Amino acid sequence: MFFRYAVRALSVLALLALPALAHAQVAASFGTSWDGPGTSLQDIVDATYGPGVLTVTTDYIGHDAGDPDPFAWEDQKFEALIVREISGYENSNVVGWYEENGAAPAIDGLGDGVVFTGAEGAGASHLVLFPGLIKFGFYLDPNGDQGANNAPEPEKFFTNRLFNDQGPDGSGAIHAPFGGDIQALVFDLSGYYHQPNVWLVAFEDLDTGANPQPCCTDTDNDYNDFVFEVRAIGTTDAVVTSLGSLKALYRR
Repeated sequence: MFFRYAVRALSVLALLALPALAHAQVAASFGTSWDGPGTSLQDIVDATYGPGVLTVTTDYIGHDAGDPDPFAWEDQKFEALIVREISGYENSNVVGWYEENGAAPAIDGLGDGVVFTGAEGAGASHLVLFPGLIKFGFYLDPNGDQGANNAPEPEKFFTNRLFNDQGPDGSGAIHAPFGGDIQALVFDLSGYYHQPNVWLVAFEDLDTGANPQPCCTDTDNDYNDFVFEVRAIGTTDAVVTSLGSLKALYRR
């Protein structure tokens, strides 16, 4: 057992020794937030965890070669805490969980559930218990049952980008990444908390398949619309958590 983990740790160190790739494995398209100065995702992260802890444009899971894409969790429970919500839909956005089983979820009350409603804000937290070990992700219902720009009901946005449509209307991606729009960024916070399995999830509540635009058409791709922490085991915990922790140490 010790030998296996030692080899795994050496493999992680070997990955860190490789030269940085010129291009991201999964490239998120970022725009300038419509919400004004001091409200970008980087501003939120810096204010919450301190400058230099995360660089939001490069530290999300999926950016680097070898990162899982898509990412999910596998646990018997999770805790979630709202960090910040900056959105025109903040009073109606709904965040929930869904079971990952290889197919796009229906969000019909079977194998899914609501975590946060629009009435809740920063500091709200919930503990969700499952009857057993399940693999799961999170969804955002933008503007709740009222629908959102380029996301009419019953469209939802998922942490698994492969379940999101391609492009602003689902007819095809007009910018990278291809194969599914990135609607949520996930960051490893284990280095900050000095304990494994703590994650930051940052949702964009407008369809990121469109190109970022000045206020207020299509999307700004600022990923600050619903930002929350999750404490649960990642599906590739043995590798990803260790890699994330080491990255955090090297950044400081």
